[in-house]
Amino acid sequence: MRFFVTLILCLIMTSCGFGHLTEVRNQDSHAPTAEECGSCHVEQFAEWQQTAHARAFVSPEFKLQSDQYQEEECLFCHSPGSVQNPEREARSYNREEGVTCISCHLYEQAMHGPHDSGALFSPHAITKNSKVNSKKDSSQLCGVCHEETYEQWRSLGATKHYPTCHGCHGVSVERPHTRGTDSFSNILVSFEPVHRVYSHYLILPNQPEQGTGPEIQLDAMEADTIHFRLKNSLPHDLPTGTYGTKELFVVLSWRQPDGTVVEKKKINISSVLAPGEEKSFAVIFPQKEYSRDLSIDLYRFHHSTQKATLIGSYPFAMDSF
Repeated sequence: MRFFVTLILCLIMTSCGFGHLTEVRNQDSHAPTAEECGSCHVEQFAEWQQTAHARAFVSPEFKLQSDQYQEEECLFCHSPGSVQNPEREARSYNREEGVTCISCHLYEQAMHGPHDSGALFSPHAITKNSKVNSKKDSSQLCGVCHEETYEQWRSLGATKHYPTCHGCHGVSVERPHTRGTDSFSNILVSFEPVHRVYSHYLILPNQPEQGTGPEIQLDAMEADTIHFRLKNSLPHDLPTGTYGTKELFVVLSWRQPDGTVVEKKKINISSVLAPGEEKSFAVIFPQKEYSRDLSIDLYRFHHSTQKATLIGSYPFAMDSF
C-alpha cells in the first residue's frame, strides 16, 4: 500500500515541476527566493528572518561601510550566490535577501544539508554535506566570508578546544527539516524523522564559565574607587569582523536594595580586544548607601544607526567586598 501511495505521489510531484527550487540562471537573474524555501521549511525561514544574515545587504551599517554599495569587493559576502562556489560570485538579483537560503545550501543544482532526506518524497535534489552541520567542518563554510574570525578560531583551536561557530552562536533544537502547511504536504513529510540540529537564529553567547564569552571581574574596592577588568575569552576578536568601525562600551549601574537605579556611568572602549586580551578600569564609587548592587553591561556600538547591541550583563553583590 505504501509503495502504491509513494508511486502516485511521485507522479503527481513530477508533473508539478519543482526544478526551479534548485535552479540558478544568472543570465536570467533567476534563483529560488527565501520565501519559496519557507513554504516548506517554515521554522527555518522564520528564524532566518530575524538574523543579521537576512539584513546583510540592506542594513544601514553595510550601506555606510560600503559607500552605498560602491565597494564591489564587499558584495559577495553581503549578497552571495553560493559560498561553496570557489568563484565567489555575488548575486545581481534578490540582493535584498542578503545571505539567503541558496547562499549556504544550494550548489551544483542540489540543496546541501546536514542529513539525507527522510520525507516520503523530495521535491528537489538533496545532498548530505558535512559543511552544513554542527561539526567542525561547518566552520569552514562560515569562514568563507568571516575569514579573519575563522582563522583566529582555527589557530587557537590548535592549543585549546573551542566550540564550532554553530556551537557558540546556534541554538540546539529537535525537529524534522520540513513542516507541512496543508494536507498534501503533511503526507509528504509524515515519514520524516526528527533530528537534533541548530536553529538558523544566531545568538551572541555569554558563557564565561565555559570560556566562550567576554569576562568582567571586580578586582578591588579602595576608598571611593572600584577596579574591574574586561577580558576577551573568545577565540576571536571582540568585537569581531574585518571591516568597519568597531567600538565597545560598558555601563555601570548602581542600585538601591529595591532595585531602583541611582547612578549610571558609561566607559568607552575604543579599541578591539584580541583573544585573551584584558583591559583594566577604575571608576569612582557612588554614595556608600547605594553600593549594595552593581550591574555592568557590555555593548557594541554601531555608528551608522547610533544604536548599541547588548553583548552581556554582569551582576555583582557589592556587600561581598
